[in-house]
Amino acid sequence: MSELAPIGVSTYTRLEHLKKTISALQLNTLAKQSHLFIFSDAPKQGDEEKVRKVREYLHTIDGFKKVIILERKVNSRIKNNRGGIKQLLDESGQCIFMEEDVVTAPGFLDFMNKALLFYKDSENILSVTGYGLPINTQKIKTDSFVLPRFNAWGFGIWKDRFEEINYIDREEYLSFFDNKVAVKNLITGGGEDMLAMLESESKGEIDALDVKAMFHQYKNNMLTVYPKNSLVQNIGHDGSGIHCGATDKFYHDFLWDKVSDFKFDNNPKVDEKISKANYNFRKLGYKTKFKVILRRIGIYPLFKILKGIIK
Repeated sequence: MSELAPIGVSTYTRLEHLKKTISALQLNTLAKQSHLFIFSDAPKQGDEEKVRKVREYLHTIDGFKKVIILERKVNSRIKNNRGGIKQLLDESGQCIFMEEDVVTAPGFLDFMNKALLFYKDSENILSVTGYGLPINTQKIKTDSFVLPRFNAWGFGIWKDRFEEINYIDREEYLSFFDNKVAVKNLITGGGEDMLAMLESESKGEIDALDVKAMFHQYKNNMLTVYPKNSLVQNIGHDGSGIHCGATDKFYHDFLWDKVSDFKFDNNPKVDEKISKANYNFRKLGYKTKFKVILRRIGIYPLFKILKGIIK
């Protein structure tokens, strides 16, 4: 690998999370050969001191071929993240990106760079992720598997594929939702939890890159490459994140200790057992499904009011 993908890390105020993320990256086998870009979002009113402490720490970071720090002057989580991704892709054509709550195993950068190189010309591969689901994958013969679902917890992507991801049109989503076969295909391949996220995204209630990528992936029959065993631990499920609540559902007891010689499939196909395991892992309860339907037809707010009156 003559040119390694630049690493982008977006950060705001979670200093302790960030320290763990950087410390883990420093232990990666390719860290000293890699360029690290850190995108520090500007503070909202009241967060000035927290951001100051984060930026003070940023200037102490070493262990990489080069560390580039970009301190934003205007607060915008979306512009900080997506602007950072776009900058790296414009400069290098590929990148590895994560937020400040992604702790990686020492082989993470090797896996990501190898996969980005291996699938560079594979038009049906949208992205690569370092996160592997806590499901049984031991019968997989290669070091990776594929699913039609994007994962942003330490992901790699190419410029041409990133630029194809667009905002979700509400009318397009409504037409999709009314197609029972399409809905079944989506949740079978990606997971039932995608419906609630797509509903919120299409209404403009959230603005999440991963949700846009998931829908784009579904429409274009594209895949994401996952490691056989997880090379990432997401430490943001402690209630400190924007979109993730407190849960240990995604926690791994250990991360993969493999650091080199990762093998990939030239023509990867979705394994039915892995797909089923992913579906079961992300399965929603009946109450959540009911909420999605109510929100879809526009009476969920009324339902909540009536529920409160009945109580």
